[in-house]
Amino acid sequence: MQSPTLVNVTPPSGSAVTAAFTPNNQDYEINAAFATKAALDAAYPNGTYRLSGAGIPTLNFDFTTELYPSTTPAVTGGTWSNGLLVIDPTQAATINFSTFASYATSGVAGHMSTQVQGLSDNVNLKTQIATQAVGGQTPSSTPVTSITIPARALTSGHVYQATIQFDTLSTLDTTSLTGGGLAVALWTKAVNFYIVAQAPGTTIPVLALTNQPTNQTGVLGGKATFNIGYTVGGAAPNQNSNVSVLWFFNGQQLNIDGVKYTFNGSNLTINSLTTADVGSYSAAVIAPGGIISSNPATLTLAAAVAPAIITQPVSVTVNSGGTAVFAVTATGTPAPTYQWQRSSGTPGAGASVLIPGATSPTLVLSGTTGNNAALAGNYSVVVSNGVGSAVTSSPATLTLASSFNDPGRLTNLSVLTDIAAGSSFTVGTVVGGQGTAGSKNLVVRAVGPSLGALGVPGTIGDPQLTLFNGASVAIANNDNWNGDPSLLAAMASVGAFAFTGPTSKDAAVYQQNLAPGNYSVAVSGVNGSVGSVIAEIYDATPAGTFTAASPRLVNVSVLKSIPSGGLLTLGFTLGGSAAKTVLIRVIGPGLSVILGSTNGTLGDPQLTLFNSNSVAIASNDDWGADPQLINVGTRVNAFAIGNTQSKDAMLVVTLPPGGYTAQARGNNGTSGLAIVEVYEVP
Repeated sequence: MQSPTLVNVTPPSGSAVTAAFTPNNQDYEINAAFATKAALDAAYPNGTYRLSGAGIPTLNFDFTTELYPSTTPAVTGGTWSNGLLVIDPTQAATINFSTFASYATSGVAGHMSTQVQGLSDNVNLKTQIATQAVGGQTPSSTPVTSITIPARALTSGHVYQATIQFDTLSTLDTTSLTGGGLAVALWTKAVNFYIVAQAPGTTIPVLALTNQPTNQTGVLGGKATFNIGYTVGGAAPNQNSNVSVLWFFNGQQLNIDGVKYTFNGSNLTINSLTTADVGSYSAAVIAPGGIISSNPATLTLAAAVAPAIITQPVSVTVNSGGTAVFAVTATGTPAPTYQWQRSSGTPGAGASVLIPGATSPTLVLSGTTGNNAALAGNYSVVVSNGVGSAVTSSPATLTLASSFNDPGRLTNLSVLTDIAAGSSFTVGTVVGGQGTAGSKNLVVRAVGPSLGALGVPGTIGDPQLTLFNGASVAIANNDNWNGDPSLLAAMASVGAFAFTGPTSKDAAVYQQNLAPGNYSVAVSGVNGSVGSVIAEIYDATPAGTFTAASPRLVNVSVLKSIPSGGLLTLGFTLGGSAAKTVLIRVIGPGLSVILGSTNGTLGDPQLTLFNSNSVAIASNDDWGADPQLINVGTRVNAFAIGNTQSKDAMLVVTLPPGGYTAQARGNNGTSGLAIVEVYEVP
């Protein structure tokens, strides 16, 4: 059926205004929201409008009479908390609201309705009246002035949406359409508010935003997604929670129709982008704990750009049984998609085979051993975004080392930071690893004066350190190393940079035969000494004696506040003859699972990885809940991030032997508490 059109046949300006209708079960409707009456009048000037189309009679609508409701409904009285009307569900409750002088205008049909609906249950309390018996409504010359909710109709701890709506009808035609159809021009004003049912003595969990929407750039015909994160009672809610998320465009609530606008959890996707979609988007989260509105985020449109690969994946050799990671960096507008593929590398073996589920810029291959030896081969990734032709990366080869005589491993861990007056910090590490046995020798240092001799400004004058075991028992400590010959020999054996002399006030210990387990190093200044300091832990296993069964340095971590514009630097060295895979994390908001809240944490950390030549080789801002990162974190026993929409930063990379530096800082100069971690990935 051809859609009919509505044409203004008597426009004051002399130019026609048309609007296309969309048929829905033989009904034709334009349903448009306007922020102001002026905006409505600009879109539909006063005049007579004629509706015509195939299969329906011609209908005229009178828009000359000014019948736009002058008053917005308003709730009067009641107890309000965090934007919600609080009701005791064990008692009957009456909600009162304002009346309307224009409700019973002579010759005009007025209509009024009230409704209370549950967000997570089937409650639906509704009342409606009209000045005329139109459409089966109860005729009434006076408006509704209250809603009564029976006792125990609502469930304590649940949220309900209430609506008060007042309509005026400028045109009412009950004769032109057959079958009892109505032709109306309806003007509406409504107020929506939310009710929380709270029985006496009950506690409502706190609602908190954990992730604000960020500005997005799309292309014509493409799509854009705005994300929001929140917790209820400190926990991320599941999709069945008693929570509602509303999205707004330029201040007007959006109708999530599943076509133009779609939901993914609580996130909004705008499809088939046009220039009309450019503007400001925001969200409101409604839960028993209240209503919280997000910051606005802007959608802009940019010219489409075909995908291009900036950084190619690199071939690696890993120990059999280890983990290998390939990564690619690509650009394009809209953001490109990825599909990894593998070929055996054997001539005549056939075409590349797509790897199911391998659709991120990073490919993690675990368990490269035994029956999985076939994982060896060439890997490449196809990058596309619907603009131009897809591009395929150069192949990167995975080679499995046949010997465990010199496996890749962490050999040195360090943290470079500042100590302020009255403060200290602690570096944690784990000795052990799956399939290992025996003991471990460690060299532990806290270096200040000798660090200054290397050109680092503002170093601490007199650091001290204490080494603790997993039971928090101090097993070694040192203030000044005093040129100890055994320390000198041990430091030389691990390749540590030399102290300036025996009288330097640097601190160091050489601890032998440590059992596998957790250890920590507390570093502070003596007598209020402040400044830059580097804390170091070295694997002091004698040269030539390390085997696959030798205990390893499994991870290192430091929890410290990062100041605005400052950074925290964590260094590590990989030894052995094969590459090693590591997981690096900078956790700020994700600390809520440990601390109980995000208060004081670094809200948006950034992570950059440098090689020994100070060249940035990888970076991450938001981890994006990558399933591969979740899986790797579980394997290395890293604490889980409760909010998958958090702005924590993570990298999983396979690196050849050498020295590396991970720098953590706050995005846009933000500050707060963060934990920086490096884990070996078996």
